[in-house]
Amino acid sequence: MTRAALLTRRAATLLLGAGALASLSTRSAEAALADPIARSQLAAGDPWLLRRAFAKARRGEPLTFGVIGGSITCGAIASSPDRSYVASVLAWWRARFPQSETRLVNAGLSGTGSLLGAFRVQRDLLQAEPDVVIVEFAVNDAWVDGAAYEGLLRQILARPNAPAVVPLFMMFESGGGDQEMQSKVGAHYNLPMVSVHDALWPDIAAGRIRWHDYFVDNVHPNDAGHAFTGRCVTALLEASGTAEAPRGPDPLDPLPAPLHSDAFQFVEWRDDAALTPARNDGWTPVRDDNGKPVWAATSASGRIAFDWSGTGIVAQLARPPDDQGRVRFWIDDVPSLTLDASAVIKRNIVVVAEGLARGQHRIAIERLDPPTGAGGENVRFGLAALGPIGVRPW
Repeated sequence: MTRAALLTRRAATLLLGAGALASLSTRSAEAALADPIARSQLAAGDPWLLRRAFAKARRGEPLTFGVIGGSITCGAIASSPDRSYVASVLAWWRARFPQSETRLVNAGLSGTGSLLGAFRVQRDLLQAEPDVVIVEFAVNDAWVDGAAYEGLLRQILARPNAPAVVPLFMMFESGGGDQEMQSKVGAHYNLPMVSVHDALWPDIAAGRIRWHDYFVDNVHPNDAGHAFTGRCVTALLEASGTAEAPRGPDPLDPLPAPLHSDAFQFVEWRDDAALTPARNDGWTPVRDDNGKPVWAATSASGRIAFDWSGTGIVAQLARPPDDQGRVRFWIDDVPSLTLDASAVIKRNIVVVAEGLARGQHRIAIERLDPPTGAGGENVRFGLAALGPIGVRPW
């Protein structure tokens, strides 16, 4: 085998997984690299949990298919709901297993990443006991969200019914996204993974196809893009589910030690209505511009404080884009974080503290400047929710 052929085979192995190429000739490996759907199969992972779901469906038992992600998983900007990638995957599954009643739980939420996903996955998805879960956050996260993304996956994998998890990686028009960070987490748990980036980007970068053949704007697929994404996912499902699930007790091992942290595996979420201040110097319960209840500060307000137990905390803010005022957080009466006009608050959620001693803590927040922008002295800035992390039974 020539060096070039060897490198081609190694590249294909990285894309498809060693098991998928065990019996392929060099020519077959090269053909796989030339096939966009084959390129999308980033990793075969351990298909046992998927095969178990297939076996359940073949027996005619009811099955729940779950998805969680951002606007792409919500179906944006498909021309109709039945043209989204989620709808096409569900249609494929139902056609494959007509004897099984399959319901969908779509926990997609536009404009959110895995940081919020880790806090809402129990309520929005896992209480429905899904058998298979697709996770799509590669264009909604930042590289610093590794612990949150891992915590989200660990929550799903740790459920008593042990759902099969399939990470899905989309991309920006630049070819960017957080596939690198997220795929390392997925590989740590030996998950099957699908990459629309790897499927399309080589041909887009080479000018063989145009970005707008598959996408409406810089990130959202059109109908063709949704259909293609659905084919990438179903190709992996088909490849993973061809064998019968093993009989006997489920060999569900404990999760491996975390790659980043398991703090976001153990979380709580407290909306405004559940927040009772331990201290309040002039903050008022109101509703923000979207009608969501928040604790809001005027120019005369001082600090508002809340107690919680855990090793860290995140805060969800109701902060208008034109508000240039600074905000300071305190942890246990020690200044922790100051956000100024240049700060980027991704999705209006900020990690205020991590790695604290396990136990009771207090978070406080205060405005350092009067609210600015349209409305001037009016109440426009607020605290919408707090999310304790590292929350475990004592």
